[in-house]
Amino acid sequence: MTRLNVSARSSVLLKLSVLSVVTALSLGVGSAPVYAQSLPMDNPPAAHVQPLDIRTLHERLNLTADQEVQWQAALDAMRQSHASERMNADQMQARMQAMLKQPILDLSALHAMDEKARQQDAPLSDQSAKAWLKFYSGLNDQQKTTFSDAIRPQFENIVHHPARPYEPRTGL
Repeated sequence: MTRLNVSARSSVLLKLSVLSVVTALSLGVGSAPVYAQSLPMDNPPAAHVQPLDIRTLHERLNLTADQEVQWQAALDAMRQSHASERMNADQMQARMQAMLKQPILDLSALHAMDEKARQQDAPLSDQSAKAWLKFYSGLNDQQKTTFSDAIRPQFENIVHHPARPYEPRTGL
C-alpha cells in the first residue's frame, strides 16, 4: 500500500511539474507580442492635437452678415458631404459583410462598389472644399490670421505624422 501512495504522490508531482512548466511557458510566450509592437527608437512620440473647435473659432472671427452666410453655407456643405460619405461607407460595409459570406470573393464587384462610392462622394467633397475656400477668401487679414492660427496645429500634425515618408526613388 505504501508503494501505491508513493507512485500516486509521484504522479501528482509530475502533473504539477508539467502544469507549472506549461504555465510558465504560456506566460512567457503570451507577453512576447507586447515587445514586438513597439516603434523604433528614433521615432518621436506622436503629438496629441486638440480637435478644432468650430464654435470657438466662429466666435473669435467676429463675422459680418455676409461672412456669416458664407460660414453657414460652408458648414452645410461640409455636413452634407460627411453625411453622404458616412452613408456610402455604411452601405459598403453591409455589402462587404454579405460578400464575405460567399465561398469565393468577387474582387471585381468589390472594386466596382468602391469606385461607385468614390464617384458619389467626390462632387460633395469638392463642393465642401469650394465653399470653405469661398468663405476664407471673404475674410479680412485679421480674420485670416485667426483662422490660420486655429487650423495650423491640424496641418502640423499631418506634416509631422510618424509614418515614414514615401521614397520616390525606390517606390517604398
